[in-house]
Amino acid sequence: MTIAPFHPGTRFFTIATAGHVDHGKTSLLRRLTGIDPDRLKEEKERQMTTDIGFAYLDLNESMVVGFVDVPGHGKFLKNMLAGVGGIDLALLVVAADEGPMPQTRQHVRILSLLGITRAIVAITKIDMVDEEQVEIVRDEVEQLLNLHSIELLDTCAVSSTQGTGFDDLKATFQKLLKTFPVRDGSGSLFLPVDRVFTKSGFGTVITGTLVHGKLAAGDQVLVEPGEIAARVRRLETHGQTVAVALPGQRVACNLVIKDQEKIARGHVLSSNPTNPSKSLLVSLFDRPRSLEEPMSERLSDQPVRLYHGTAEYHGYLRWVEDLAASDANESEAVAFLALQDPAVISSQDKFVVRLTDDTIYGGTILMRERPRWLTKKELLSVADLLREGKFDEAILAFLKGSPQLMVREAALSSIVSPTQRIPVIESLKASGRVVSLGEYLLAAESRTELSEDLAQRVRASLEKNPENEDGIALESLRTLMRTKLERTAFQHLIEEESAQQRIVRKGDKVSLPGRAATKSIDPTLAELEEKVRVQLQAHWCLECDELAALTGGELKNIKAVVNSMSKSGETIVASYDFIASSKKVKEAHQILSEIWTAKRSIAPTDFREKLGTTRKYAMALLQYFDDQKITRRLDSGRVLLKGPNR
Repeated sequence: MTIAPFHPGTRFFTIATAGHVDHGKTSLLRRLTGIDPDRLKEEKERQMTTDIGFAYLDLNESMVVGFVDVPGHGKFLKNMLAGVGGIDLALLVVAADEGPMPQTRQHVRILSLLGITRAIVAITKIDMVDEEQVEIVRDEVEQLLNLHSIELLDTCAVSSTQGTGFDDLKATFQKLLKTFPVRDGSGSLFLPVDRVFTKSGFGTVITGTLVHGKLAAGDQVLVEPGEIAARVRRLETHGQTVAVALPGQRVACNLVIKDQEKIARGHVLSSNPTNPSKSLLVSLFDRPRSLEEPMSERLSDQPVRLYHGTAEYHGYLRWVEDLAASDANESEAVAFLALQDPAVISSQDKFVVRLTDDTIYGGTILMRERPRWLTKKELLSVADLLREGKFDEAILAFLKGSPQLMVREAALSSIVSPTQRIPVIESLKASGRVVSLGEYLLAAESRTELSEDLAQRVRASLEKNPENEDGIALESLRTLMRTKLERTAFQHLIEEESAQQRIVRKGDKVSLPGRAATKSIDPTLAELEEKVRVQLQAHWCLECDELAALTGGELKNIKAVVNSMSKSGETIVASYDFIASSKKVKEAHQILSEIWTAKRSIAPTDFREKLGTTRKYAMALLQYFDDQKITRRLDSGRVLLKGPNR
């Protein structure tokens, strides 16, 4: 049949239908959408949904609803668990002649454990009962949903055989879905694959519900786990070709895959490598609360199956720690879960674990790939902060717990999802609680501690070896630090400390400012040194012969004094024979930053005018900043590469 194009700006939603076998889910969807979600031959023969089925409804108000018809038979429970990723709400189907049945209760519990907090109820087969019975069933369903903390948005009574009540059901969808927030497609691509097949002339086609991110024809994607490279040849949504798919859409994606790698349900389409994990720190909860023994006694050292997205993973709970639940209707625990195969999963993702058909728990990922350096006590402390949503405090505890007091920023995705990580880190930096050191992050007090420890180690070495004029070797210094820094992190620390003039670096040696001044100096030059210091404080920079004229010293003595002061870090040779005090160079760097902030370009004239000096001295300082890669000269003017340290 011909499908009319979707209206530009159409919003897409995904709803999971759930309920007891023979309560009429498939019949309801067939009558509502005109599409038969029973796609398998055996389902047609047995009149029972054994695998996930799909249908959609165009509401003609720039809204399209995709329905995921999950199986109602207990034997096929795992198909339901592995098929409800990315849904917006549930449509619970309950027959008026029977009311909530055991599988109804089981499905409601699973939806709750998956974090689904809203539902619409369709009471079917109303042609078989009177109105009083419909009201009884309505009350029973509301009580059931309340028990599992699921909000009942609305109830509609329908008859699939007579076609009554379906206009009201459509109107309910239109009214409620308008209030849902708009998904903007931000974030990285995450599309769990729930079906894979080949189509003549096209090749591999996968289907799934786009959870977040956006997908467009021509995109290069990865199929995870395995980093299988693929290109999107064509996209369809509900039988219509589309250029771009957004969150909430059911998508059929025709992929061009190199070497025809095998793809199956449980794989994920991603825009970036996902670093699948086999080691997870999780929180588990049981709702409603069981009256049996604590979760730690029921679950510790148990094999389980984890369901996330459309994937099923086998694993083992290594230990379980009971927690005091915030809800009296819920029991909660923290556990360490080891998987047999790597899972494509992120921090704060919801999942379900299953021991048997009747033993099912919900959960949230707290941490991926537990670091070896975190003790169990520290791990539980970080877990508590993550459970409470205190991501800033969790990051600080994680940083301080690291053996080198810092971690690479990208590594924090193991405890905070990528979408949350960036704003949380920006907030921590803005408040001054966290600072950067190259690609590393560390607490501000840890940064101070490293700086003080570094200076102390250098000072101790110089006192022990006063004859070592240039200071201590870098590698020797690194091994003496209380915190054993990686070489990359240590190099960043040395560069920052040197730039802030807290240490003086010469080649592979490190000393302290003022080191040369503490050494014995020719008494005849001591007075000259003080005169040079006074002149350099009064000028931005001076040539050696100018210093000689201003101080009355001989040129050779001036050069000896300048050399001594340079070794101590008090002076800097700006350009060949131009000498400047370190303090004046720092002030000039600040002026460069002010010009750059105001104009986004640094012209020599602007710099000279700000300094209030001649072009000769301004150009000497600019040459120094160019040589130090603080500025870069372009045809249009200089750009600032590195701002001043505050």
